[in-house]
Amino acid sequence: MELRRLEYFLVLAEELNFGRAAVRLHIAQPSLSQQIRQLETELDTELFDRTVRPIQLTNAGRLLLRDAYALVTDAEAAAREVRRAGRGEVGRLRIGYSYGGLYDVVLRLLRRVREKWPDANLVIQQLPEREQIPALRTGRVDVVLGRTTEPPDGDVVTHHLRDERLIAILPAGHLLAGHETVVLTDLRDEPFVMFPRRLEPVVFDNYIQACLNAGFTLRLEHEVSDAQTQALLIAAGLGTGLSGDHLALRFPELVYRPVEPRVNIAKIAALWGVNKLPEVLEPFLRDL
Repeated sequence: MELRRLEYFLVLAEELNFGRAAVRLHIAQPSLSQQIRQLETELDTELFDRTVRPIQLTNAGRLLLRDAYALVTDAEAAAREVRRAGRGEVGRLRIGYSYGGLYDVVLRLLRRVREKWPDANLVIQQLPEREQIPALRTGRVDVVLGRTTEPPDGDVVTHHLRDERLIAILPAGHLLAGHETVVLTDLRDEPFVMFPRRLEPVVFDNYIQACLNAGFTLRLEHEVSDAQTQALLIAAGLGTGLSGDHLALRFPELVYRPVEPRVNIAKIAALWGVNKLPEVLEPFLRDL
């Protein structure tokens, strides 16, 4: 269906009069009638009952009316975004980010974009590690802020932002809570409250390897899907946790201590598709 014909249909559906609708559209009445007939031919159904005065929408016409406004609105929004992109502005920016402690990086990017382009349409979503590169390649997101390894080929830009150090999360009353740092071997007998491996395979495997290097196997007692639930279970005394040192959500019932010896569990990076990111955004990402 041509967008122009849908727009003609909408005006006629509002006016229910070919003459008034033609005046609003600044076209001749015969031209409007012809366009509506062509739309009806394309859809193989009548959209208006012309045997009554004023004309009325048919059942098919009412069904089309339900969806036509959304179609026209979406098309107009897409056209606005294309025009803004042509002027070097940001229209819609879709950001994916990893689970866990990346809120500070996401927050910095959001503040910068909002300051520079206050009208930007921001779409934010958490992505499991395994979905990040596919989401970039399919256009589901424009940029990912994540814990990651190098992508397998050159169609994705990886800009390293920082290394993430391993920390222990303990209940405030834990015997180790008063120490400035925690020796990892001191956690060998602890039950752990952690994210499942499927959410963050790279960082989870690094947790496991750090514990193995310290001479013990991490005992995963409780799996959680978000940082709040992890904090709740640890505060209730159900175990301890491991995380990265830039964890932004910190709770007063818990203490967060660097682990010794120092272990870098992940690389934090900004990722975007080659030639798929608005040029004006790249400096923002490289300066996070």
